[in-house]
Amino acid sequence: MYTSGPVMVWELAGRPRRASLPAEPVPAACAMCGRHATETVHVKHTIAGKSFTDQYLLSLPDSNRTCYACAWACTGKGMDQVRMWTIVARTDRTLPPSNPKAAFATEHVHFTSRADMRLVVDTLANPPDGDWLVCVAESGQKHTLPYARVNHGRGRWKVRMDALDIVATPEQFRHVFGHVIRLRAAGFTPEEIETLTPAVGRLTADTLPVWQHHAGELTPWRGSPLLHLAVFLPNKEHLDEYLTLYGPADQLGCAVPGRDAGLGRPGSDRPQELVGPGPHRAGDGDDYPVLF
Repeated sequence: MYTSGPVMVWELAGRPRRASLPAEPVPAACAMCGRHATETVHVKHTIAGKSFTDQYLLSLPDSNRTCYACAWACTGKGMDQVRMWTIVARTDRTLPPSNPKAAFATEHVHFTSRADMRLVVDTLANPPDGDWLVCVAESGQKHTLPYARVNHGRGRWKVRMDALDIVATPEQFRHVFGHVIRLRAAGFTPEEIETLTPAVGRLTADTLPVWQHHAGELTPWRGSPLLHLAVFLPNKEHLDEYLTLYGPADQLGCAVPGRDAGLGRPGSDRPQELVGPGPHRAGDGDDYPVLF
């Protein structure tokens, strides 16, 4: 069982090495994930520079060493860096091809961009039984992998998206995502859906009942990280495929496949708010610090 996101991805990617990243046989606790490692990298090569601004997320800020996996996850230049990619790691099956420009893709690590988030959606809606990880690069400028949680099984999950931790169940994700894509299919923009504020000119005799139904279902999630994620993921190229797999059965919305019977009632589930830094933010823990 993996307990560290960077270690999981680094090992499944074949333990890649960088000539610019010297490792030494110095046993130490990793400043980023807190794990004890026998081979480490001095922080002057990784997180001690001015460009690293996530010191408040370090598990052990007093340590001057990082494990090689965390060092690899937060370094690199150009196409050699990890932070520019959205990543899915899972070992239950061979994953679809990554973006052809990704340098570290393997059969169990998928690197992609916003152009194709289908594996991300599939994993969040139907997680595997074993270990898995998703981190979403919204801007491509934030380190997400060092703070991504390794999830275990099909229950409540946590994913990292830039500076957000998003916590939900697969049923909640399918519920929110299903109503988002119905609104996208009806012509509403991502901004209108996320703010639940449609342009007046977009409301017609045909679209008004669609908006009223689906926006009503999303009202409990207004301002939540989960709604932000669900709006970010779909694009026009794959919208029909998403509608077939996750959309309500008709335009006004029947049951989303696989969701709990009571999940669609407004107010029956409270959305997660932004999770604060808290202790042990790098690496993985067993807690779900959701603030309501």
